[in-house]
Amino acid sequence: MAQADEHAFHAVERSRVYTSVVDQILASIRSGKFSPGTSLPAERVLANQLQVSRGSLREAIRVLEHAGVVDVRTGSGTYVTQQSGSDAAMLRAHAAVIGEHSPLDLMVARSALEPVCAEHAATSHHPGDLEAMEESIIEQDRLIREGGDVSQVDSAFHLAVAAASHNGVLLAQERMLVDLMHEQTWSELKQRSRANIGAAEQYLEHHRHVLRAIKQGDSRRAGQMMAVHMSAIETALLAEIEHADGGLGTGRLDG
Repeated sequence: MAQADEHAFHAVERSRVYTSVVDQILASIRSGKFSPGTSLPAERVLANQLQVSRGSLREAIRVLEHAGVVDVRTGSGTYVTQQSGSDAAMLRAHAAVIGEHSPLDLMVARSALEPVCAEHAATSHHPGDLEAMEESIIEQDRLIREGGDVSQVDSAFHLAVAAASHNGVLLAQERMLVDLMHEQTWSELKQRSRANIGAAEQYLEHHRHVLRAIKQGDSRRAGQMMAVHMSAIETALLAEIEHADGGLGTGRLDG
């Protein structure tokens, strides 16, 4: 069990108590001061080291527990989990601090939903649905050539695919995911990944493959092509996370 280290933490500014508590605990875990399986200092001791109220500390611990960084065991203590230092856990904690969702969690949901939308679009689409997808691809191509922001038209394509499924539940879920993609953490990370050489063109080509399969009524191919697209996005996001400050560090992605 880890011993309380009076030099592990320092007092934080009152104007940013909540964020700083999470950041300091994450930094201490990432640096190895608290390794997986060890416990954090007792609540009273930790609050004293940080010079914050127990209420602020508990809220920070709740965020870290939700992110999978710590495991709170009633009557025993707060323990650092085995996955605590992973980029996924760090990113989830960072997003939670500002009231957002982890881009990696969002990708899990997208990877589960969007291939299904494409499969059903292949067998249920109307002529107008194909036109909507084609128009978004044409506009996406134009924006890429002109160096414009393709985020909105990119989302329009995915919404058009979901709409072409003619399944109201699938469309409602896709709309919810698109709304989540307006969050700052996702937007910044995706924008950086899309800026990599050839990334925007690759995503556009994926859209063309998906549309081609839908036009042909090939549900299996449409789902596969959308799954390939989701996998490429996730790989690019992971690369950006790894690149940010040589890893997430305290979980920040800004800069």
